[in-house]
Amino acid sequence: MGQQEPISRYAYIVVALFAILQSVIILYSTDYTVRQESGLSGQFIYLPLLLAVFVPSAISYLITNAKSAIFYLNILIIILLTIWISLWHARHSESSTDASPFIAFTTLIVLLFFLLPWMQMRQLEKTWKIDYACLMGFYIKNTLLGIFASAIGGLLVTLILLANFLFKIVNLSSLSQLLSNDLTLWAGFTLGFNIGLIFLRSTFELQFGKFISYIARFFLIILHIIAIVFVIGFIFSYFTGMNATGLGSAAMLWFLILNIILINLVYGNGTQPYQFSAWLNPFVLFSVLLLNFFSLLSIYGILIRVNQYSWSIERLYAFTIALFLAIIIFAYSIAVLRKRTHWIFSLGTINKFGLLGLIGTILVINSPIADFKRITLNSILSGIDNGKIKVDSMLAYDLDELGPNGQQALKKLKSNPEYKKLLEHSSYGDEPKKSLEDVLVLAKNSAELPKSWWDMEDKEHEYYCISLYHSYNCLGFMADANQDGQDDVVMCYASEDSGSFDCIIWQEKHDTWSIVDRQANHYQSVEERDQAWQKLLDGQFNLKPKEWRQIIPQ
Repeated sequence: MGQQEPISRYAYIVVALFAILQSVIILYSTDYTVRQESGLSGQFIYLPLLLAVFVPSAISYLITNAKSAIFYLNILIIILLTIWISLWHARHSESSTDASPFIAFTTLIVLLFFLLPWMQMRQLEKTWKIDYACLMGFYIKNTLLGIFASAIGGLLVTLILLANFLFKIVNLSSLSQLLSNDLTLWAGFTLGFNIGLIFLRSTFELQFGKFISYIARFFLIILHIIAIVFVIGFIFSYFTGMNATGLGSAAMLWFLILNIILINLVYGNGTQPYQFSAWLNPFVLFSVLLLNFFSLLSIYGILIRVNQYSWSIERLYAFTIALFLAIIIFAYSIAVLRKRTHWIFSLGTINKFGLLGLIGTILVINSPIADFKRITLNSILSGIDNGKIKVDSMLAYDLDELGPNGQQALKKLKSNPEYKKLLEHSSYGDEPKKSLEDVLVLAKNSAELPKSWWDMEDKEHEYYCISLYHSYNCLGFMADANQDGQDDVVMCYASEDSGSFDCIIWQEKHDTWSIVDRQANHYQSVEERDQAWQKLLDGQFNLKPKEWRQIIPQ
């Protein structure tokens, strides 16, 4: 995994030049004024930024010498992929304010993470016959070197800032201003990252394989124990009729991802097989088979939500991930059933095809073949027809976010007068109001709250009590909180699912009510909070000394 890579001296010059260019483009591409004055359309506004982030970084990961034809082919592929992903996700952005690089940026990170080791292997071996052990080594090495190189870049920026501070002290203002310039800081980071990365590739042998494997063995067993306990709890809940607290598809997916990662860190490519102890190995094999239960449960949870509502872009991504993980787990299970303890010899083949399938899937879902916006739109329209989806202003927002086709569908819906009224009605802006007098409960044995307090136009935190969309309990009472012989107004409010409540104290001065204290009471559980709240309702409290007296239920 940690072999040194032969890198030409000229490669450092190439990387340094691209790092400086990278810093300039990133600086100006992230400047709002420059973006507005550039005249670029929303479709192209973030393309320079994405090219500047990914292409020079890829060069630093791939370059060995400046004469390799395979290297230039790899860089060309990365440039084309970056352009395609950027334009695909910005295809419906009409202006620079509509565009956002987040999804394209995330997609490119994931895609290049899985693609770069294949390119590195192709350059190293000059053949398409990939050694899976070496491939896995590059995945781990790339991750670690990326972290170390980022730390080097960050450290260089820190030193530049420190030098700036010191030079300012001794009145070297021109030098200090030069060092504090944004371009200097960006150049410092990009040079530190890229030069640091290529230096680490050529100099250090990172022999972390065995160390990581030892750690992974421990955590893999922990995950298997969690899986067994969960399944037992699931079976118990099913047969006793107890309801599950949720479907938890996202947690299931993360659980499966962690299992797959740890399995590969423990067993590697299977050429040098590691076996757990004789008494523990059957447990591990059984747990691998048990992962199918989690993959099916995650798919079931997603499909339940789809059946209740419709497909959304987020659910399509989640379903794609869940389906991919289910296929990998199923392949592992077939290997376990066929070869028992020798199943790990199949890991390399399964994972190579799995990685190629994953790269292919990423490319497909970022193309017209599987246009998630189109699929989501068709599902929403179908949900409207069968009554699963409520027609309101939120639906109008969702359709507008789906691009021109969604906006066309919204326009068609608004041609129906009934739909038009519902789509233009805001669920929040036109929120029905309740009167504070209707919802504020007066504590027992308390005097009535003064009319002058009720007549105040601005009673802080009143919204929590009168909103129909927040489940807050509110109570009020009169108490001489500061022991000056004059009663003050105390209003308390508490969320139903919170282990605390807050109180605000108003005092009347010169016929004006003003807030004089805010108090918070925290408890270990909602149940304890409810008991204290009930005591306040019953008028049971003491005033303990403080700058303002603290109200303590008892």
